[in-house]
Amino acid sequence: MTVIAGRVVLAARSGDAAAFAALVHAETPSAYRLALSIVRSPAEAEDAVQEAFLRAWRDIGSLREAELWPAWFRRLIVRSALDQTRRRPRVREVDLDLASDVPGLEAAVHPADRLELMAAFDKLAADDRAILALRFFSDLEIPDAASALGIPLGTAKSRLHRALGRLRDQMRQEP
Repeated sequence: MTVIAGRVVLAARSGDAAAFAALVHAETPSAYRLALSIVRSPAEAEDAVQEAFLRAWRDIGSLREAELWPAWFRRLIVRSALDQTRRRPRVREVDLDLASDVPGLEAAVHPADRLELMAAFDKLAADDRAILALRFFSDLEIPDAASALGIPLGTAKSRLHRALGRLRDQMRQEP
């Protein structure tokens, strides 16, 4: 985090609405991508991001150090997205444009395989999608993903291992 970004966080923490608006502007694209990778619905991702920003505005005073903002806010996004998935009945929504929105995926996976991968990913539970999204879509190391989820490192490792296994199983089941 840069010194300027740290100052913006400190200003927002002391109640500066313009500083908080600057944080919202800076964080919205990555927050939306992370939420979308968990909830799989654009409308629900928007709701999750909005809820996370509301929580951030309400609780930013509890943020002890400005440098902790990225991890603290990422955790709010993950929690909001997971809460969003728990509030709704399970509905499968396939967005064929989503596969092209995942950075780096287009080079690593053939287009036909990408659609199969995204369809299999959609069938996973929200907790599985969350750990996979943090690790592979947001490119976080396991300790950072564990922190974002608020779980111990060992739990994150085992969840990631099991989620990858379930993703492989889903890939094998696709016609």
